[in-house]
Amino acid sequence: MEQRKNKKSFFYVNLSGSMTVGDQFKLMWIILLISCALFTVMYIFTLFRGNNTNNMPSSAEVSKTEVSQTEVSQTETSTATSVVSTEPSVDKEISSIAFENIKTVDLSYDEIYNGDLILVNKNYPCHSDGENVESLGELKTSSYLITDYTVSLDKDIVENLNQMMDDFEELYGENDIMLACGYRSYENQEEIFDNEAESVGIEEAEQWVARPGYSEHQTGLAMDFTLNQENEQGGIQYDGTGIYEWVNQNSYKYGFVLRYMLDKEEITGYSYEPWHFRYVGIPAALYISQNHLTLEEYIDVVKQYDIDNPLLIDGGGENKWYTYYVPANENSTTAVPVPENSNSTISGDNFSGFIVTADVDIKG
Repeated sequence: MEQRKNKKSFFYVNLSGSMTVGDQFKLMWIILLISCALFTVMYIFTLFRGNNTNNMPSSAEVSKTEVSQTEVSQTETSTATSVVSTEPSVDKEISSIAFENIKTVDLSYDEIYNGDLILVNKNYPCHSDGENVESLGELKTSSYLITDYTVSLDKDIVENLNQMMDDFEELYGENDIMLACGYRSYENQEEIFDNEAESVGIEEAEQWVARPGYSEHQTGLAMDFTLNQENEQGGIQYDGTGIYEWVNQNSYKYGFVLRYMLDKEEITGYSYEPWHFRYVGIPAALYISQNHLTLEEYIDVVKQYDIDNPLLIDGGGENKWYTYYVPANENSTTAVPVPENSNSTISGDNFSGFIVTADVDIKG
């Protein structure tokens, strides 16, 4: 029986010899079918992957998440930094040790008229009159002179004056500075003003001499210098030049300031007086000198600060103070807050409140 020939598949292509036209046509279709199959598989895979990635964040969302995490990290860092920054700073912050415990001192309204920082000028009269003054005759050192034994000052500032004059004499070998005037009573000031007004007229007199009741000399905290030299008949005017410039430039170290400066006439109301000094205490004198201020301007600055945000007065090293303002209650006592473990002074400003100056332990 004749054997039956094997039937070949449509996909069979004889690649061993030369290809017929039919084989070439079949090969082209095979390649096309394979390509279509691969495309279909890739498309199905893409659809499947897309369904699974619908619930995954996009690259933008990932970036946003990373930014959010960064922001959280920065916030945490910022919070940590904020906590660290609450440590007392020498330049800005209160020492937590010094201000950890606060006590209050109850003061009556009338106490605004007392203290080293009371402002007495043409607008604010002096309410005291010699209650704490003493003659310098038995209190002064040999480093300076006084015109007579009636020359008096507030007894609490004499030690500072003596130290300043002693240091000047030690440096320059001169003791010819003379204290011509310290405390003046209301009656004495009245006599001086009336005589000056009669001599030059009231308007001119007011440029140099305070009206009675409005003179710093009535406080016992102000003084006028002159000079006593052998070649002169009596005293000659002190102008703060030459070797005496040292006094004008260094008086702040002892708590004194030149009260009526050359370029501050519109503020003080008086012409330049290089011989007129006023005691305000070392911290205030330091700040006034550092910033070229009048007492009026200094008080205006301090009034911007309270115990929660005090003004730092930096004298270098351990010489640092905080100062702040407490408005007075006109109809009752004022509870003035002060740090317990600090050497603090309280002074009235003579018109509306109290200035506290605290010598504090500064952490640094």
